[in-house]
Amino acid sequence: MHPQRRLTVIVSLDVAGFTRLVQEDERGTLAALAAIRRDLLGAPLRARHGHVFKTMGDGVLIEFSNIEDAVCWTVDFQKAMVIRNAQKPRRPMQVRAGIALADVFVEGEDRFGAAVAFVVRLQQAAPPGGIAITHSVRWQLGKALSAPFVQEMKTLKDMGGPMEIWVWRPSGGDIESAAAVNRDIAGAEDGEEDLPSIVVLPFENLSGDPAASTLADGAVEEITATLSRIRDFTVIARHSAVAYRAAGRPLDPREIARTFKVRYVLEGSVRTSGKRVRISARLVDAASARQLWSGRFDGTAEDVFDLQDRIAEGVAGELHPSIRAAEIALALGKRPESLAAYDLMLQALPHLWAHRKPENAEAIRLLQDALRLDPDYSRAAALAAWAHGQQVTYNWAADYAAERTAGDLLIKQASEGAQDDATALSALATATMLLFGDIGRAEQFVDRALALDPNHAWAWTRRGFLHVYRGNPSAGRPCFERAIRLSPLDPFSFNCFIGLGLAAFAEGRPEEAAGWTRKALHQKPQATWMFRDLATFLAHARQIEPARAALAQFTASRPGIALSNVADALHYFEPDLLRRYLDGLARAGLPQEATDPPAR
Repeated sequence: MHPQRRLTVIVSLDVAGFTRLVQEDERGTLAALAAIRRDLLGAPLRARHGHVFKTMGDGVLIEFSNIEDAVCWTVDFQKAMVIRNAQKPRRPMQVRAGIALADVFVEGEDRFGAAVAFVVRLQQAAPPGGIAITHSVRWQLGKALSAPFVQEMKTLKDMGGPMEIWVWRPSGGDIESAAAVNRDIAGAEDGEEDLPSIVVLPFENLSGDPAASTLADGAVEEITATLSRIRDFTVIARHSAVAYRAAGRPLDPREIARTFKVRYVLEGSVRTSGKRVRISARLVDAASARQLWSGRFDGTAEDVFDLQDRIAEGVAGELHPSIRAAEIALALGKRPESLAAYDLMLQALPHLWAHRKPENAEAIRLLQDALRLDPDYSRAAALAAWAHGQQVTYNWAADYAAERTAGDLLIKQASEGAQDDATALSALATATMLLFGDIGRAEQFVDRALALDPNHAWAWTRRGFLHVYRGNPSAGRPCFERAIRLSPLDPFSFNCFIGLGLAAFAEGRPEEAAGWTRKALHQKPQATWMFRDLATFLAHARQIEPARAALAQFTASRPGIALSNVADALHYFEPDLLRRYLDGLARAGLPQEATDPPAR
């Protein structure tokens, strides 16, 4: 069945310089954003027959049935923002707006397709505090409405050559102050764009030896991690790069740059002969496809980590010559003593991400084997603790107390040695939260991880969940969206959809929450624990029969499970959120107590 199509009017809003505002005052910025949504996107929007169909951190997509209502509401919104900023000159918040006719696909409350992406690009071309519209919108406006719009030629990002747009700028309020804010915002954003951005593609195995594939994956993992921890780079997460190549996508540097929005591409190969290893790498300017740097590194399997470090140093020096060798040395994480332990850790990762009971057990087995070879390998211990946390939170284990005991030992084993490893710290944050509900300690792990590696998508995902669990879902959404931006093709990104769904549910929008959960299930259909979320969200949306069907999917592999088991597993939820979550499951038909012990 093909999705329904509709010709509609879409308004895209986005806060200019939002990253800078959050860095300066996260709590104040998020509170101001929530107030704007409450005051200006409430009754005034309904009066013009508009409705929000998607929120994306600081961004909002709104649908209108006609052009006049869309333009009138957006102009009124921007004028109201001028007044609001004049009242709060120390914390001004300016919004860009774009308006276009859009031929979209319709799926429930969602609207998607190329036209939606175009409206977002159009909005990005608007000045802070202003509005950009297309020619087709402008010529359908009456004279009074169209007069303030001025024609400009703009090149929209990823949209080809220059095109005609029409721009509205505010004329009321303190214009000189607004201009100063615009300059500040433009400067901040230009600075962000000046950061080198890079994706490290999976290295090719030229040996024909399957064992060399793990070596190639390890090289990419460590090079990506090293570059990520140097703050002068924006680095796409390795998992997105792996998914890109696995999907058979073209390897033209310009296509890769458009997909990941990066300037540089690092690609390479690994060749082995006996114990000898040769790693070749080349750095490409994506816009021109010109090779900027290349290197060939020979060594043995025993010193493969040194080879990886030398490649990272060469790339870092080429992209940003001012980076000192000492800074690069600080970015190099603690290596395991055993290459075999490292290999076992890499083998465990896909099983950990699979989110299936048998796969999770295999991840635990492999990580235990790694720890037997190297008891001080903190990353393996942290990941194993995470796996034990999944045993509890997804209702896979028969004995939660035993899982918590095993996880506690692993957390203690990993904590001291993990302080310079963002991945291990993110895993420890997850394990600490899922097993013991210790939000304060989990937050310390996350903060340390992001201090080491501000590009770490897993850490941003975990920070988002911590906000939601604590009862602050509006602060969680931007974290999930940032994680998706950092790793757009990550096979683990479905977890961000789960987070966005839980945030929407916490804010009282169960239908939107169910939509996010369905997206996660589309990406990871074998992860049946997600039907638990879907059941409670649908029940709160008064869709009882679909809720019961979702619950049946969840309980099929968990006979005997009851509300008491779920309450124990999700004890880290903020009390009101947990109460409402369990209430939805009760409405869907989950009993309070099991008559027989659950056989999972």
